[in-house]
Amino acid sequence: MKRMILDSKVFPWVVGIAFALAAISPLLLAWFFPSGPGFFHVRFNAWFVYSLSGVLLLLDGIACWLWYQLRQTSRDLTDLAGQPLGEEIPAVYGHTHLARAEFLALIQILFRRPPDVKYVHVRPLPGGYGGSTTVLAQLQREQSTGPLPRSFVVKLGREREMADEHDKFQEYVQWRLNRAATFFRYAQWKDCAGIAYEFVGLDLDSEIQSFYQFYQGHAAVEVSELIKQIHTHLRQAWYRRGQKVPADLYQEYDLLNEKRELIIGHVGELVDEADPYRANFTAIEERLQPNLRPDFCPPLDHVGWYDPVAFLRTWLRRSLNVPIYRSVVHGDLHARNVLVEIGRDGHKRVWFIDFSHTGNGLSGHRTSEAIRKGFPISPNLGHTLRDFSRLEASVKFVLTRLEDDEDLRRAVAFEDALMSARETPGRSALDNLPAAPPPIEALGDERFQKAWRVVREIRCRAAAYLANADDLRPYYMSLLHATLATVYYHPDQFESEACERQQKRYALIAAGMLCARL
Repeated sequence: MKRMILDSKVFPWVVGIAFALAAISPLLLAWFFPSGPGFFHVRFNAWFVYSLSGVLLLLDGIACWLWYQLRQTSRDLTDLAGQPLGEEIPAVYGHTHLARAEFLALIQILFRRPPDVKYVHVRPLPGGYGGSTTVLAQLQREQSTGPLPRSFVVKLGREREMADEHDKFQEYVQWRLNRAATFFRYAQWKDCAGIAYEFVGLDLDSEIQSFYQFYQGHAAVEVSELIKQIHTHLRQAWYRRGQKVPADLYQEYDLLNEKRELIIGHVGELVDEADPYRANFTAIEERLQPNLRPDFCPPLDHVGWYDPVAFLRTWLRRSLNVPIYRSVVHGDLHARNVLVEIGRDGHKRVWFIDFSHTGNGLSGHRTSEAIRKGFPISPNLGHTLRDFSRLEASVKFVLTRLEDDEDLRRAVAFEDALMSARETPGRSALDNLPAAPPPIEALGDERFQKAWRVVREIRCRAAAYLANADDLRPYYMSLLHATLATVYYHPDQFESEACERQQKRYALIAAGMLCARL
């Protein structure tokens, strides 16, 4: 025990004191012997020997410090969960893209038990919120041999973000959804956690892509067909159990209020310092100006504007009671959480990961907190429209790449056309987008033509889950929730700093259009 205390607490102080003595010892000598005979007239070779000794002492200290760090890391890994590891830890290749060192340890822990596995090759599956990392993992016995006939998708992130996911998988998903990868293992390491899902019996020549990759590499008609397949599986698993209930949408999406300061802070990074729009950041509530728009916002031809910052700052005074459908719903279909398996024959199959939002869409902690506040929240029933709005937000604000101010102007014109499309006879209010995009400049761009067709397919599917076909506000509120989240997405989700800035500005402007409708 004493040796452990010395290692973990006293040792860094010993090294620090040794460094300090080596650095200040000449000053101490000069202080104690100020009148010594010729102290400052010592021959050069004596000073050289003294300086060399100090350098060696410093190098000695650095070596000891590095040894201590290496030993501490090894001890932490061995003592994980209070027990030494009984199996050999595999080597990991392709991990240079991982944002945190803890993620590497998590991969080793997740795959330490399969017999004869010595190597794990990982590659990223891009897309989705950057708060976590998703990778495809393949196992090998030897570095030179081919992969074993087992494929895994691993989600890595902070422990609190994934604490309930493996439990929710077994409770809500395992017996209902046949398109979910099989849950393999959950592991924790410091403040991080990793979840591995296994694809059993797939052809090794099949390719697994995230929806992000699939959208970038396929035509609009293929992406639209994939949307239909996604919806079919979710409808069979959850939506058919939906039930109509009254709800206050401002309580339903109270997370926007909880993250108000975070959102406003990130909006501030998108707005120039001299922009008069910033007045709404600090004005008292009585002096808020909902008509203020940032200088980078182009003219809006058909749709009104209500400042999202003012909207959030007056959140607590609002209520909107409408009927909605509730069911046991996945609720987190970001571009990272839908996976596509593409076989050698080109056949495409959809798989799902990330079940942290299954049930009512909240974590266990947030569910308990809402119940304490008196919100009428069922732990098992969520909002059916969330899946569709999150997919739409991914398509518009992440996958439709914007690079400059001209792209932003086109994106706003595209959004204006989406919001102001005329109703088609025989269709509901949400399912009103014509198959052929309107002849405007923005929709002459292939990126926006593709987005139009995919968003149209998403909304056609979502229309069946409006409790009142003529009231789009439940969908608009759900879409606002997904849109404002884009403003604080991690930079790694975007292709470049310029893309991040323009796509977040687009999300802010689109949120203002939605606020005007609410």
